[in-house]
Amino acid sequence: MKTVACGLLLMLLAVSPSYALPVDTIGHIHSMKGTAFVHRGSVTLPATVGTALNRGDLIRTGKPGAVGIVLTDDTTISLGPNSELALSDYTFDPTVGKFSLVVRMVKGTFAYISGLIGKLAPDTVHLAIPDAVIALRGTKLLVDVQDPG
Repeated sequence: MKTVACGLLLMLLAVSPSYALPVDTIGHIHSMKGTAFVHRGSVTLPATVGTALNRGDLIRTGKPGAVGIVLTDDTTISLGPNSELALSDYTFDPTVGKFSLVVRMVKGTFAYISGLIGKLAPDTVHLAIPDAVIALRGTKLLVDVQDPG
């Protein structure tokens, strides 16, 4: 009987996406004010504290709106009102020495405090902004990208 119950529980976990841990999770929304959304492929999700973030997500804050993001390596990113940030690439695997953090700031204000990737492999951290790419070597950065319109 115990074996059957364990088997049923394992089957339930395997077929139920709400119970499975997201494989691509690279961080989460740690804090927020106002409105914000996470665009994941063709799906738009309302952002809330605790929302899991995946590689490739686009985070968009409203006006008013602000979001604090913490990635799995303890990188901290803050977005101000009316901002857009794409989490283009992220790899944090210290067991094999693979690191990468690439974010694309579309518009708005952005603050960055480096985590372990910035400390262990600073040359793998890149911030793309309109008309430029910044290779981050320090631990803190504040950027304001003006809307060209």
